[in-house]
Amino acid sequence: MQKYLHDLRRFIMKRPPEGGPPIFFMLLWLVYILFPVMALAERPPEEQWIGFPLIILFIVSYITGHLSKGWRIWAVIIQLLVIGYFSWRYDESFMYMGFFTASLVGMLPSLRQIGIAMSGVLLLYGMEVWHYEERNGLEGLYNLLPAMVAVLLVPFVMFIGRRSRVLRAQLELANDEIARLSIQEERQRISRELHDTLGHTLTMITLKSELAEKLIVHHPDRAKQEIRDVQLTSRAALKQVRELVTGMNTVTLQDELSNAKRILAAAFITIKVQGDPASASLSPLIDNMLGMCLREAVTNVVKHSEARQCVIEWAMTPDQYRLAIRDNGVGCDLADKGPAHNGLRGMQERLNLVDGKLDFKSAKGSGSVITFTVPRVHSSSKKGGST
Repeated sequence: MQKYLHDLRRFIMKRPPEGGPPIFFMLLWLVYILFPVMALAERPPEEQWIGFPLIILFIVSYITGHLSKGWRIWAVIIQLLVIGYFSWRYDESFMYMGFFTASLVGMLPSLRQIGIAMSGVLLLYGMEVWHYEERNGLEGLYNLLPAMVAVLLVPFVMFIGRRSRVLRAQLELANDEIARLSIQEERQRISRELHDTLGHTLTMITLKSELAEKLIVHHPDRAKQEIRDVQLTSRAALKQVRELVTGMNTVTLQDELSNAKRILAAAFITIKVQGDPASASLSPLIDNMLGMCLREAVTNVVKHSEARQCVIEWAMTPDQYRLAIRDNGVGCDLADKGPAHNGLRGMQERLNLVDGKLDFKSAKGSGSVITFTVPRVHSSSKKGGST
């Protein structure tokens, strides 16, 4: 018994090949099949012998079309034939079954198949209009007009939504590829810098050291001069290394704010900026720390929040700088431990270097807000002076 229940659970939680909600949600819509079933139950027995098998065929084609991409277009054709038979033989109310077909049409994999299916729907509508005009007039179809229009629109809405998800996934892949290429380009730049500057400098140090070794016995004065040249060259090399590392680690709040706008826009998150950090005369250290914190906070919004809007607030007082990032996402339980909390700890460690503070507030379903505050004048831990 448990095995059957387990298999049933796996079946109803199965998803269509291209993704989407589990089959359970698709099966829920079959409750509306009770209406044509009840209508058939009022018919004579000889008509029920044909009608109920067609209803079963309709249900089987509906489920098969959702689960099998290859059979989907055939499922649509079968359903259109069944709907056409019921509407032609009985009455126009069976046209409401077209909503089941519309969901399958919207899931068809190509525009060509959607075109074929929509042609079939229009042909069905045309035959019904002609049929009822000949028999009862068009008054009975007027009440169906909104439903008929909806059946025509639903597939296009579903196709556009699916296409939007595909484009978004492609955009994320493109952004990942851009990030990878940017990292590769940065590595090549660093390699060129090392080769063009340090490579030449270290070669010079090696040659002068070898020359000093040869001169030290017979020409000590010249050897001393060569050693002094080696010292000067090594100091120059050290300066070049520091400049290179500084160029690699330079992060500014203004640059990261521009990057945040691009990243959030790519994730379809609306961004609103309040205040202008450019008006502040930030020291390089504070500028770097706040820029790195902003980068980490925006990354968390994109990865974890599922937000549709993000607000970045910048404010200054005579005593401190204040940077807040607010989103309207799913929020989180502050008691949970996860990657996001590790990121918060890393940001707080950065802020400790400038006597800054981090405040994080969040609740399930209420979004999150993270606030960084840094004093405009902070004490030096060693000298007791101010910077």
